[in-house]
Amino acid sequence: MFQELDLAWNAGLLVHAAALLQIFGLLNRNQLVLRGLVLAGSLIYTAYYYLFPIAPLWGAMFWSTGLAAANLIGIARVVLDRRLSHGLEHEDCFVDMLKVLTPGEFRRLMQMAEWHTATKPTQLTVEGEAVPSLYFVIDGDVEIQKAGRTFTLPAGLFIGEVSFLLGGTATASVSLPPEAKYIEWPKAALQKAIDRTPSLGSSMERLFNQELARKVAISWS
Repeated sequence: MFQELDLAWNAGLLVHAAALLQIFGLLNRNQLVLRGLVLAGSLIYTAYYYLFPIAPLWGAMFWSTGLAAANLIGIARVVLDRRLSHGLEHEDCFVDMLKVLTPGEFRRLMQMAEWHTATKPTQLTVEGEAVPSLYFVIDGDVEIQKAGRTFTLPAGLFIGEVSFLLGGTATASVSLPPEAKYIEWPKAALQKAIDRTPSLGSSMERLFNQELARKVAISWS
């Protein structure tokens, strides 16, 4: 009798521990902690289904293991989203991007980027003409001609964001000097990524609005 009670008590401890871990996980806002606790609870449930019934509950073990595997994949994605590749977080020109985009959104954006170094004076946009890509200038002065007025802006800004947001043609002619470094995102590929991840589109829109305000402030200072 006491052995049966001891066995039931041990089994109850496992069930209570697993349930409490998952409850604490679901109450936690930190994605890694949440998924880690739910994962631990699933593994404890799996152990219970195998050890304590008269015969292992294979169906329950299967789904509990499946939940654990799903959480492992989720943990891997969270870790990957938080990791910024190539040390880009240390580059001053990306500071404004990182203030608006999440690490995962920034990583996805950089994965689609085409990196260029100008070998000669390079025209990115022509006022009144279609803009096939979105650009971000990493290094080099940016010469802008708009409505007969010419001025220069420093690196660290987007080119073509108005056309991307609103459609239509370029609002200014933009050129870069030799050795300037810039990133290009073809519009079609970027729009496809935004369609798949609407949150990226919302973040990009906030970033572009911030960029427009900054350009106006710089150009008239």
